[in-house]
Amino acid sequence: MGKKYTPVSLVIFCCLSWWGCTPQDSIREFTPVYLVEELAVWDFSAGFAFESVLGLVEDLNFEFPEKTKEEIEKLFRKGLERQIRGVSISYKTIDPFGNSVIATGAFFYPKDLTPNGVVEVPPIALMRDSEAPSLYLEQKKFSFESVPCMLGYITINPDFVGVRNTEDWPRPYLIAENAGVAAFHMRKAVEEYLLLTENYRLDNRSIILGYSLGGSTSMAMAWYYQDHPTGIKVDKVITGGGVYDGIEAFRAYSRTERNDYQSIPMVIIGLDKFYNLHLDYSRVFTNGMENPVNSPDPEEGGDGYVWWFSGKRSLTSIIQRWGSDLRNYMHPDFFNPELSNEFLKLRGPLEMNSIVYNYTPGPLTEIYLIHSAQDNLIPVECSDLLYREYKKRGCAITYKRITGDHFDAGFQFIATSMFYLLIK
Repeated sequence: MGKKYTPVSLVIFCCLSWWGCTPQDSIREFTPVYLVEELAVWDFSAGFAFESVLGLVEDLNFEFPEKTKEEIEKLFRKGLERQIRGVSISYKTIDPFGNSVIATGAFFYPKDLTPNGVVEVPPIALMRDSEAPSLYLEQKKFSFESVPCMLGYITINPDFVGVRNTEDWPRPYLIAENAGVAAFHMRKAVEEYLLLTENYRLDNRSIILGYSLGGSTSMAMAWYYQDHPTGIKVDKVITGGGVYDGIEAFRAYSRTERNDYQSIPMVIIGLDKFYNLHLDYSRVFTNGMENPVNSPDPEEGGDGYVWWFSGKRSLTSIIQRWGSDLRNYMHPDFFNPELSNEFLKLRGPLEMNSIVYNYTPGPLTEIYLIHSAQDNLIPVECSDLLYREYKKRGCAITYKRITGDHFDAGFQFIATSMFYLLIK
């Protein structure tokens, strides 16, 4: 006692000391409906995950004293030795057009099959085809989205559409219905996998965590589970830094004229494809971003949105080319206070996918919301609006409006989520 721990160390200190158990019934053989194929299996220890998290934390410049690390390893040596299995799978789902498609994802579970529950964590807005939960697992890489498995939770991380078999498509960001159905089918595939390989019956209750793009996606998943006959009960959604209403986000971006994560073109390209908007990109982008040829050469009509947002470019290269000033690549019409001209075509899809105005959580679903007033990627106005509207409807929502940039708030989101899982 008397020792001082950083937020990171305290989270992991607690993580390694909690494990639960769930009795199982006898289960009969069956033919899977959703599961297609096991793509990879990765066995590792909680200790490996612990070291991986330390590396991720160091990348964010958070302090984790070596002495504290040694104390945790000493106190929880048995917990650090706990074995975890990660599995990459493919499964059947549908695309935003309603057509059958094969998607992928990753999930993790304690090998002793005594989990504390089920946690679903959608990914952030990943820029490249090579970035997805299932691909990380196959490369034996650990990510923040997988952290709940350290606490003994079955942790499900879907890739969603736009990866592997559909990598030539833009990822359908902010398309709530498709995010919900793809996540549900992933969960059903995990259920089938565990029945087939472990004779283990997955519980029908979930906790959903999501930050950044995962913030809006986590709410979309809860929305789908509630409004469709899924049989899934969502106990709590911890969500943060998300675009809960696209029109509100566009208003804020047009006012600030800045974004440090160049995802706005990705959103527009996806909405254009999946809603058949037939956008005239010469009236959406400018300064060459409107160029439609998949080439880096502007003289060939390249160096525009097709080249930079094909899924082949890294975030670093996009930042170096286009910067954070939206005036560098968004058409002047984008900066009107309300959607106008070519951007009016986006109004219908954005309204249709608004979490704020289309989803009302049931009385038994708690929402915990985090966003920073200084968020440099996603406007805090999105969370302000969500909180105001949900409070008007009497929803069970708590809002923590904090300080720091998007990544500072992201770490607080992770810490908050882990503490909740420990307490539960």
